[in-house]
Amino acid sequence: MIELLSSEEFWAQGELPMCVYRMPYADFSRQLHTHNFHEIMIVVGGVALHHLDELHDSISMGDVFVIPPGHPHGYEVEENQGVQVVNVMFNFDDMNMNFRDLERIPGFHALFSVKNAKKFEPHLKLDAKDLAHVNSIVEEIEEAQESLVAGSEFCCETKLRELILFLSRRYSNVVTQGGFKNALRLGDLIGHMEKNYGEDLKFEDLAAASNLSPTTMRRLFHESFGCSPMVYLQQLRVKKAMLMLADPAKSVGDIAFECGFNDSGYFTRVFKKEIGETPREFRSRIE
Repeated sequence: MIELLSSEEFWAQGELPMCVYRMPYADFSRQLHTHNFHEIMIVVGGVALHHLDELHDSISMGDVFVIPPGHPHGYEVEENQGVQVVNVMFNFDDMNMNFRDLERIPGFHALFSVKNAKKFEPHLKLDAKDLAHVNSIVEEIEEAQESLVAGSEFCCETKLRELILFLSRRYSNVVTQGGFKNALRLGDLIGHMEKNYGEDLKFEDLAAASNLSPTTMRRLFHESFGCSPMVYLQQLRVKKAMLMLADPAKSVGDIAFECGFNDSGYFTRVFKKEIGETPREFRSRIE
C-alpha cells in the first residue's frame, strides 16, 4: 500500500508552503509513499536502495533527487547500514513563484517538470564541494524558518530559488557535456528494451532498434550510461526481477525466464553481482 502525504501535515493553510525536514541517521526503511507537493531529497550520509516509480538504484552521500507530486518513492536500508536524508518540501502553485529566465535552463525542466519521463531520472550526484554548498543553503532556509522576525518568509523563498537555480545549472552540465542529449537520442532504444527485455535480444537487435550504427550506438551508450547496451539490458532485467520477486506466487525460475535469462543459475549469479545478494535472499528480506 502506498502512503499519501499531504502538505497539510507539514505546513498550515496560510503559512509559507515549504519546509525542511532533516531526518536523523536511521537504520529503518521508508515505505513507498507519494505526496501532493515537490520534494528535493538530499542524501547526506549512509547508503540505501531508492525506489522511484519503476526505478531502483543504490543511493549514497551526494545523491539528490527531485520528486514531483504523485510519484511513489521510498527506500530500503540494508542490514548494518543507515542513511541520512534532508528533504526540502514545497508547493510550486501556492508559492506563485515567477522563474523568469530560469525556464531557459535545460536542467530546470529536466529536474522540476512534473512531466518528467520515467526513463530519465530527476537525479544528480554532487561532489563534496557542491554538497556542502547545497547543505549551507538548506541550513539558511532552516534558520529563517525558525526565526519569527519580519522578512523570514521572503528569505526562505529567496533561498529556495537559489537552491533550484544551483541544482538546475548543475544538471545542465550534463546537457552541455552531451549526456542528456545522447540519452534522448537513445530514447527509442531504451523504450524497446523496456518493452522486450524478456526476449532473447542480441546486440544486433539493439542496433537495429536504435536506428544508429552499431559503433555510434555503443559510443553513445558509454557516454550516457557508462556501460555497454548489453550491460544496461542486463541491469534492466535485474531491476524488473526485483519487482517480480515481491510476488510470492512467482518462482525464482519463472522470474528468470520472464526477464530474459535462459538459465536460472546464471540469473542468480548476475543478480548477486548487481544487488549483492541472491534472488532468494532479496525476496526473504522484502517479504
